[in-house]
Amino acid sequence: MINISLALGGGGTKGFAHIGVIRQLEREGYHVQAVAGTSAGSIIGSLYATGTTTAQMETFSRSLKFSEIFDRSQDDAPSLMGLGGLHKMLEDKLREKTFSDTKIPFAATAVDTNSASEIIFNKGKLTTAIRASTAVPGIFPAEIIDDMNLVDGGIMDPVPVTVARWLCPNCPVIAVSLLPEMKNWPEIPRLTVPPYVPIPHFLIEQFNQLRYGKAAQVFLDSMEIMTNMIADLKLRLDKPDAILRPAVDHYTMFDKVDVDELIQLGEQAVIESKPALDNMMSVSKKMNRWLRINKLPGRLIEA
Repeated sequence: MINISLALGGGGTKGFAHIGVIRQLEREGYHVQAVAGTSAGSIIGSLYATGTTTAQMETFSRSLKFSEIFDRSQDDAPSLMGLGGLHKMLEDKLREKTFSDTKIPFAATAVDTNSASEIIFNKGKLTTAIRASTAVPGIFPAEIIDDMNLVDGGIMDPVPVTVARWLCPNCPVIAVSLLPEMKNWPEIPRLTVPPYVPIPHFLIEQFNQLRYGKAAQVFLDSMEIMTNMIADLKLRLDKPDAILRPAVDHYTMFDKVDVDELIQLGEQAVIESKPALDNMMSVSKKMNRWLRINKLPGRLIEA
């Protein structure tokens, strides 16, 4: 068995691919010693860290109803959509579990917009950390803790490689990115309002034809380009030992996806990246891990 640390990136509903990645890594003889996740990666990471098997995650994922995931709660902070249904399902699944209940070290990341700093959760209630880590700015409600306005950790760190390295300093870090490589940017589909959002379709069509609607589309397109660029630059800077990129570019982060297909694409990404995974144990890679200084990129807080 080869011990590894996983950095699971965000990607909205594309996050089901993480299940397939973990399953195939286990088949290939890799032992996950620690997990750091942001956004969708924080959900899968928390379930896995608390002992949920990939088979159980697959069953749970198939039971999700997309029309219910995005329900709003009365006490939500201002946002276009909610995640009340998903949060309720996770509350039922994780209940009152805290980071102390995990079987392996786990951390979730968020960003405090008030201080413009990265926040790392590794203590406290898991579901609170997940709510903060999945709060896509403006789309889903921010999580308010003390004087912090917490949103999706992917804003600053789309794939938390440095956090995964901090959790297990001697382990090779495998980064799992659900965002497209630069060469594929021209082909990716555009973000649109999902069909399962409780807004009449004709109203969405009318809004899209207005100047405000067209301006909103330009903003969304620009934000996606910026997010993809940040992810690309951060991966180059943080230098994980291996990068896995499941072929999920035909989906946007809000699409109603085929769970089975995404899990298979996660498995396939591991199979196709076997040479890079084997190279993690080379002398040069081991030397780099030994020489590298492991520094936490943000502020640790309790959820």
